[in-house]
Amino acid sequence: MSAPAHASTWQICSLKVLITEVVKQPYPQLQARVVKVSPKQATADCPEANANLTFTPETKDYQSTLPRRQWPKKGQSVQIDYRYLDGICKGDGNSYPCRIKHYPLVGR
Repeated sequence: MSAPAHASTWQICSLKVLITEVVKQPYPQLQARVVKVSPKQATADCPEANANLTFTPETKDYQSTLPRRQWPKKGQSVQIDYRYLDGICKGDGNSYPCRIKHYPLVGR
């Protein structure tokens, strides 16, 4: 009998970020500087204050990309509940460790 499989837990970091740029190429994304970090779990691997992030903002249920007209503008501060899940991804017939990341904006 094989060992039971266990689902991993999402690790969540509440981040306050300052939008530094709205990138258009190669595809639309936001660049931001982390202003404040609040890990939701002691074990969370959160970005450090003053770190730079490039991300696509998502809805608060992290099921879809936020419509562009709702994206914050350069110079705005926003709250993100950055969450990630470490796991094993499969591609080209090989398994490899990977991190699934989500960047939902709070209150959007």
